Amino acid sequence: MTRNVRLVWLAGLVALLAVTVLTLTGTTQAVDKATLGWFTVLDIPGAVHVTWRTLVMGGQFWLVGTLVLVAAAWQARRLRSWRPFWVSVLAVGVLDVLIIAGKQLVGRTSPNSGLNEVLAGGTSYPSGHTANATMCLTLLAVLLASTRWRRLVLVSAIGGAVVVGLCNLVLGYHWLSEVVAGWLLGGLIVVAAAAALRPSDAAIDEARGSRGRAPEVVG
Repeated sequence: MTRNVRLVWLAGLVALLAVTVLTLTGTTQAVDKATLGWFTVLDIPGAVHVTWRTLVMGGQFWLVGTLVLVAAAWQARRLRSWRPFWVSVLAVGVLDVLIIAGKQLVGRTSPNSGLNEVLAGGTSYPSGHTANATMCLTLLAVLLASTRWRRLVLVSAIGGAVVVGLCNLVLGYHWLSEVVAGWLLGGLIVVAAAAALRPSDAAIDEARGSRGRAPEVVG
């Protein structure tokens, strides 16, 4: 993990902790209630509603989590290294544990419950669909995209995560603070996973040296 990436990661961690504390103390409740209507008005019965419901599946844990593990296994076989697989397994597992822990800690009620409370036995914070989409879609891009197309695929994956978060708001599944927390949590895990998948500087130098080294002549 480079210095700049490390600083961004730490900033994201501070932001996630801040959102969590603000949510726990009830500070976000008024903003969450005020902003919910901005999004739910976009949920129109019929084809539009079906579209939102379909798009939100991009954060379904069993779906995107399975895709990540399959892609990681394929990459591990291609590279003849277990590293992509075990890093991905750890990322998916840690994300799931943190989502469950957050839900139990904060106890936030969902908009669909008709309540707007914390520490009330709810399981709405953070948004699991949003966190899963952010981590899994981006990690899929890291695992599968070629160097030539990686930036475009990464941007598309991040865009998909943003859409899943907005779907949760439009459908009234989550409050704004919960979606923001999902984006931050998923982002933190995938940045750490991408750093773990990156070849070490020594390996990069060795690869460059082998490409530039003249073949030995055996005589």
